[in-house]
Parts: sequence; structure tokens; C-alpha cells
Amino acid sequence: MRSHGWYDLPPFAYDRGAGTLARKVEGGEIVFRARRGRLEASGSGVPRAQIARIAKRVFSLDLDLSAFGASLEPDSPLARGLERGGGRMLRAPDLFEDAVKMLLTTNCSWDATRGMVIRLVALAGRDGAFPGAEAVARFSPATLRSRVRCGYRAVALSRFARRVASGRLDLSAWESPATPAVEVREAILREHGFGPYAAEGLLRILGRHDFLALDSWVRKKYRQLYRGPAKTVDGAIARRYAKYGAFRGLALWLDLTKEWHEGAQAVWP
Repeated sequence: MRSHGWYDLPPFAYDRGAGTLARKVEGGEIVFRARRGRLEASGSGVPRAQIARIAKRVFSLDLDLSAFGASLEPDSPLARGLERGGGRMLRAPDLFEDAVKMLLTTNCSWDATRGMVIRLVALAGRDGAFPGAEAVARFSPATLRSRVRCGYRAVALSRFARRVASGRLDLSAWESPATPAVEVREAILREHGFGPYAAEGLLRILGRHDFLALDSWVRKKYRQLYRGPAKTVDGAIARRYAKYGAFRGLALWLDLTKEWHEGAQAVWP
């Protein structure tokens, strides 16, 4: 649930005390919880088949991380993180939402991102659910800028929504395991407003870990763990995790977030 920050963005609502993750969808709500080592999902106003489909995507249940696990030293921090589920990044029910949320994380604080997501849901969503591409595409960049208060991202958000809604951009190719990660990265970068961080961060959510998705938080956290000059941090990161090959990005993430799942302050369920 807390593999990264999506749990903190509507329409998700996390209750740590109850151990639940609620999710608003059009017409109802789904509640997820862990019980006796299994994932349990129940819904109000949501068909059973839809609950199963959403659960599979939200918790990345389709990913096979066995090859990465086999490459790790037993009981190492990375192995423990993987065992706790840290390799499966929390996802939205569809890629459009993941992409929009990633766009809204660029060049701003987490509080700013959260505010933009809340306002976008309030503006264009139904029943508290995240709006689809068609709903967002109905609003002009000027309206998005003023109502969502997303600044320069308004143009990119509007253009992206219109391309998806019209069918000119087919997001299924980004999700296909048959498409090489480098091609998916290049396709994302062709979209207005999506830079290397957003492209590689989205790939991480999709379970493609060939890239490192470096941003200011990653660089700062790395230098807290491994001392060295700030000007050489990108090279140091690349060298340290190169041995993990196609899982280098996941190794980096599990290493930097190991305190999230170990010790008294653990935040991973």
C-alpha cells in the first residue's frame, strides 16, 4: 500500500489504524485490506469482476519479480523489502490516472501535488472518482490552470487528455510487456510536459525498472546513505546499481526506502 506516495492521493484513502486502503470509483467504493497473509477486497456498488480487475492492477499482481529475487543475497535489505511487497508499486486502476498524477509531481512539493489532484477530482470527477481522459479533455488549459491551479502543467494536461480521449494516443502500448522499456520511455518523452523523471517514474510504476527515475529526493536520500560530493551523485548511483541490470531502478528504490519497512518506524504493512 505504501510502496510510494500514491496511497496519499485521492481517490485513494489510507487508514493505517484500520489497515485499509479505500478507493472511490464511479458508482461506489472498494476497500482493500490484508487478512491472514492474503489481499481482501470488498466493494459497495461495484461489480465483482470490476473489483478483481482493479485489484490486480492497483497491487501490480501481474508482475513476476522472481528473477530479481533470485539474484539477491538472502535476508539482505533488498530481499526483505521485496518479500514485504516493496517491489510491487501501488498503481491507479488505469494508466491515464498514473500518467496524470506523475505529471503533477514534476517540479513541485508533495503538498502541491496533492492539492492539484484534489482539485482535479473535484472539478472533473464523478462520485469522487478520478476523471477519465474525456472528462479532463472538456476543460480548456485556461480553466485547468485557474481551477486546478496546476500552472504550466495545464497545457500538458489538456493536450495529453485530448490525445487519449480522441484515440490519437493509445496507452495500451505503454503497458504491453512486448514493447521494450526504451521504446516506452521514448514514447512518453514525446508527450508534451513529460521529461526524463516523469517517463522513468511512470515506467517504475508499470514494473519496468531499466531506468533510475532520478529526482531531487532520490539524489538527496542517496547522499544521506552514501557520502560523496553532490556533483557526482548521478554517476555514483548509476555505478552502484548497474549490476542489477533490468532491475536497477527497483534495487535503487528498495535501497533508498529500506527504512520504510524495517525497524520501529516501518510504514509498509
